[in-house]
Amino acid sequence: MAQFLARPAASGEAWTVDDLIALPDDGYRYEIFDGTLLVAPPPALRHFGVAVRLVDALKPQAPPGVLVSSAGGSVLIRGGRSYLIPDVLVVRDAAVRRTPDALGFDPVDVLVVVEVLSSSNRGRDLVLKRHEYAAAGIGTYWIVDSAGPTLTVLRHDGEGHYDEVATVKPGERWEADEPFPHAVDPAEFA
Repeated sequence: MAQFLARPAASGEAWTVDDLIALPDDGYRYEIFDGTLLVAPPPALRHFGVAVRLVDALKPQAPPGVLVSSAGGSVLIRGGRSYLIPDVLVVRDAAVRRTPDALGFDPVDVLVVVEVLSSSNRGRDLVLKRHEYAAAGIGTYWIVDSAGPTLTVLRHDGEGHYDEVATVKPGERWEADEPFPHAVDPAEFA
């Protein structure tokens, strides 16, 4: 189960990305939401497998200059006041080349964020991360429910929110031209 950890009251300071560097590399996922540290256990193997198979399905469809990864990339939101690590990221390769030492992607370079739901993170992904990604203006947010798996496709409405465009079940194909032409069937990453 994910936990929020506030700084000791005496310090009165918000967590920063620089603070994350001092945390142990212990397999836990450390993120920041509005200056508060969010700690989650490592994902279960099913969660991991869904994310990797989704990357495998998308990579061959990505055009040159677009990277698809589940390797721990992160997004800096509100100037780093929030620091989130999606399960899958689709980003512009130019961002990596332009700022190779940055600790996270600027939302303008993020084409798609994907979160894989599991019992320990449902509320965080369905509410908190949905809100943060929308506020940052990230154009497309996919939510994969690993129990199905089903794919819920959300698109930014231009006003700081997401509209649900589709819920795709195994055996159905989701096809779209944005951010690049692609087609996926949730059965591919079950």
